[in-house]
Amino acid sequence: MTGLGRRWFMVGTPVVFAGVSVFHPMGHPAELGSGGVSRWIAVHLLQLVLSVLLAISVWLLLDGLQSRAATAARLAVPVWLAFFSAFDGVSGLATGWMAHAAHGHVGDEQAASVRAIRELFEQNWLTGNLSVAGIVAGLGWLVIALGSAVALSRAGADRITVALMGASLLFAMHPPPTGTLGLLALAAAAYRWTRQRQDAEVMQQSVR
Repeated sequence: MTGLGRRWFMVGTPVVFAGVSVFHPMGHPAELGSGGVSRWIAVHLLQLVLSVLLAISVWLLLDGLQSRAATAARLAVPVWLAFFSAFDGVSGLATGWMAHAAHGHVGDEQAASVRAIRELFEQNWLTGNLSVAGIVAGLGWLVIALGSAVALSRAGADRITVALMGASLLFAMHPPPTGTLGLLALAAAAYRWTRQRQDAEVMQQSVR
């Protein structure tokens, strides 16, 4: 991947993710209409793909940074990816599919489906809405955001870039508006940092 390709991958991935997050339905999956359920499923399906790309973009952002903060952020990337995917797959896709099926049922069958959705979304302490997977994913992203901010600061990034990277911790709560703002902050930080590194390389070459 060329330098320009890396930059736009690092910037474009969180921007696209932010765009998708805007369409994230708010509320309980059991209470969504058929249109809302379809949007719920589509958003969470896209998020599973985008989460892998986002992990790669963060890894690229940290490329060449040598510090304890950078190491901590790198170690947190696979942790975040694993637990976010588990959380999003169950709390998002599984409940969405069950809600879709519930709209095709009536009477007692529909009531049983709704109870199952609520059990999976509300009572599932492992991968539900408030669960171990969700908490670990949130903490993982917190380490990524703050660790990367410290690593960028020690590598010579300007204050605005460092502040934007720190603000990306908002993505720990991925639905809008917090998740959207966190992703946009990450994209801006990546853009500024890659521009700064490019300018530094140009200056070094001109000195030579």
